[in-house]
Amino acid sequence: MSEKMLRYGILVFGLVTGIIHAVILNLLELNWLMLLNGLGFLVLTWAVLANPSFLAGLRKTIFYMFMAYTLVTIVGFFVLNSPPYGPLAIIAKIDEVLLIIALWLYKA
Repeated sequence: MSEKMLRYGILVFGLVTGIIHAVILNLLELNWLMLLNGLGFLVLTWAVLANPSFLAGLRKTIFYMFMAYTLVTIVGFFVLNSPPYGPLAIIAKIDEVLLIIALWLYKA
């Protein structure tokens, strides 16, 4: 897979997860944990793709941090929730797994 496609994948997967957590899950009732989690996804997506100069020496660390953040989100979901899971939850978890894979392939 090309580097360009991986960048697009990270952008799409990061935005989808961020929007699900920060916006969609907060439409009916404000949930601060989900809002902050979604904002974290959006900020980390920006940090990986924009590669700002003040984070230049931390590039690999940011990738690992983003993968760990995503993994903690997945594990936290299954710890805090019990089946049956809704379709939005399943979409978000699949998206998060694909995000981890794209980050792993892109950092190499």
